[in-house]
Amino acid sequence: MSTSPAPLQTLSNDAGWHDFFDADARRLGADVVALIDLDREREKRSLNMIASASYAPLGLRQIEGTHLVNRAPMGLPGRRSVANCEELDAIEMLAIERAKAIFGSEYVNVQALSSTIANVAALRAILPADGARLLTFDELAGGHVSHGALRHITGAGREVVSFGVTATGALDLDQARDLARKTRPHVLLAGPSSYPREMDFAALKTIADEVDALLFTDIAHVSGLIAAGLHANPVPFSDVSTTSTQKTLCGPRNGAFVFAKERFGAAIDAAVFPGLQGPAASNMIAARAVQMEMIARPAFAQLMREIVANAKAFGAGLEDGGIGLYTGGTDSHMIMAYTGESWTQPQLVAGLAAYGILGNAMRAPGTAGEPRTAFRFGSVALTIRGLSETEAAVLGREVADILRAGPEASVDPARLRRLKDLAAAHPIPSFVD
Repeated sequence: MSTSPAPLQTLSNDAGWHDFFDADARRLGADVVALIDLDREREKRSLNMIASASYAPLGLRQIEGTHLVNRAPMGLPGRRSVANCEELDAIEMLAIERAKAIFGSEYVNVQALSSTIANVAALRAILPADGARLLTFDELAGGHVSHGALRHITGAGREVVSFGVTATGALDLDQARDLARKTRPHVLLAGPSSYPREMDFAALKTIADEVDALLFTDIAHVSGLIAAGLHANPVPFSDVSTTSTQKTLCGPRNGAFVFAKERFGAAIDAAVFPGLQGPAASNMIAARAVQMEMIARPAFAQLMREIVANAKAFGAGLEDGGIGLYTGGTDSHMIMAYTGESWTQPQLVAGLAAYGILGNAMRAPGTAGEPRTAFRFGSVALTIRGLSETEAAVLGREVADILRAGPEASVDPARLRRLKDLAAAHPIPSFVD
């Protein structure tokens, strides 16, 4: 049962500027805090199935809110251009060394403010300035926009060709090999954004080696599964890998890890700072250091196993309800459900949101390769809230009924009540001020 937010008292108009620095959030920004409170209540009532979403532990959020938010340690550990960074150096080295140990990387950068920035920086570091050629996993098949899409900076001024999937939804390695031989790319870049199966990164490495290309693997969606041993780890044999800090890593948003061979380290460091952003966010790096210790624990591996089990159960529920799945299922936290052409993408988002269900409307290849409307679901957030496999399967059937009813159907009050009760039965851990 939700509680009413505390009364909001703003600073008086005659308060001095000194008072700004001692006032808490409710006194300093009452109107914004009121909106945050409303959003918190809305999130509690919702079933968050956004595949890129998770809930960060309280301790990590607390670390990001420490005084380190004020620090701007320009440079790298041991090579700062400002003084008083001894503790910050130690914290950053903890994050780096722990990430190296978990993922088996020669080099790690923890300063990028997002995995998209990390992708941009890494490509700038390893690609030639002119005439760069990229072979990527097609966005329609499940690649990411930051892998060389024409509308993204990673594709600007570069020759980009893409491979996709076979009729069964498997990576089309034959197509990838043919394109690699024809175009002789400098970099082969792949990673799942809306592809629910385990990618055969080892096979892609073989193709890259055949044409003397570098292999760049984006593991943002599966890095938690890799850390738990549920997905093959491509970091040791990739020239570069990147991951965000949320998704299956279950950390706060807006951060990234860049893994690479040592020979690329200096160039990547410089491409991140000062190439694309200002000094490192010390509060975020401190949270990453603790996050790396957290994901090395056996309990984290158990969470990952439950996340995959819930995704499979949810997908089975969808199929029981007559909904087809892209690739026929999932090996991860992600499910791509075909929704039928009667739904437009805005209708999908709004129609499911009317029941408190959050996800992403997208496109995916159909059986004949043609684009089809799909909806991307993820199981991370709800698993953190304690959803069971049985409940995940029931939820899949509820969603199937909504999808089959079509966009013109009115909201079913009984179903809405059941889904609200499901959300209320699974509170968000440590969802506090």
